[in-house]
Amino acid sequence: MVTIELWVSDPTELRALRSLLGRIQGLEVVQRAGRPAEGELGAWDVLQVAAASGGLLVAAVGAIPEFIRSRRTEVTVTIKRDDQEIAVTAANAEDALRLVDKALNG
Repeated sequence: MVTIELWVSDPTELRALRSLLGRIQGLEVVQRAGRPAEGELGAWDVLQVAAASGGLLVAAVGAIPEFIRSRRTEVTVTIKRDDQEIAVTAANAEDALRLVDKALNG
């Protein structure tokens, strides 16, 4: 299984992202409590997204630019795998798919 974590700059949008990704066949999407970094008092929930292949995760990430553009307010979706993080915004949404593909598939 290949796993990534996602979180949204506006935590009220996490449910909508979870719903969107949950409709993609072959993905396992679980919302869990975030872990605060050292010195932080709390953390927002994250989505843990798992799939049998990196290709399926890249396809799932392909839905994020449209998700971002459809929001009423500006949001950032951060994607994390191991020690790599990519922040996806409306400004870099099209490049994000290429970056995530490279991070997942080398």
